[in-house]
Amino acid sequence: MEQEHHHHLEFENSYARVFFVEIDAHDSTLFHRHDFPYLSVPPTGAGAAMPAPPLAAGQGTGLPMIGYSPGNFSHTVNNSRDFALRNVAIELLRPQGTVRNRCGQAVRDQPRENCDIPEPSAADPATHVPLFETDELLVEAWHIAGNVTTSPWNDRTDILLASLNGVSVTASGGIDSSNALKGGLLWLPAGSKPVFKTSAASDGRFISVTFKDSGAHHGPRSL
Repeated sequence: MEQEHHHHLEFENSYARVFFVEIDAHDSTLFHRHDFPYLSVPPTGAGAAMPAPPLAAGQGTGLPMIGYSPGNFSHTVNNSRDFALRNVAIELLRPQGTVRNRCGQAVRDQPRENCDIPEPSAADPATHVPLFETDELLVEAWHIAGNVTTSPWNDRTDILLASLNGVSVTASGGIDSSNALKGGLLWLPAGSKPVFKTSAASDGRFISVTFKDSGAHHGPRSL
């Protein structure tokens, strides 16, 4: 994908290669190959899609639309619409093993779990829902109430934040969401102890991609 000019490489390490994809109205990509499995997530901020994409069928109210492809295919993408198509493609560079939908419909031909979608409350101002999982990673959607500053996240694995919307993040090592990559992306190494903050005016949302084998903790995180 790095040789196709609509795919802009934003970040790369031993776990993932992240592209911001932008296809102008009535434009097409070149024929290109996907060698690795990848996640598709909606961008936010200055790179947000216009207009905002609808929720995928069956994903449930309030859950972001994500997709998963096993890769190992070639194609071209045609944009016949009157507005630019934008997407974040997260190439997964390690074997993923078993793939399974959780509360989201990332894989179209597999069932998803029947999930309650918790709303933030005074007792639990930060809620999360598992969207998709493989042996290698866990993808979750987070929702934080307005006017909240969380305690430092007890993070024991590397994590990629995506689709940051209405929430600021600070972490050790000078990590700050003001320096997030295009599309609302921020990499958090294990032990960064991030703090999440929302304004009084609005809630915050983001997607987290946890890389399980980057640390000892393999389960969902808590704030």
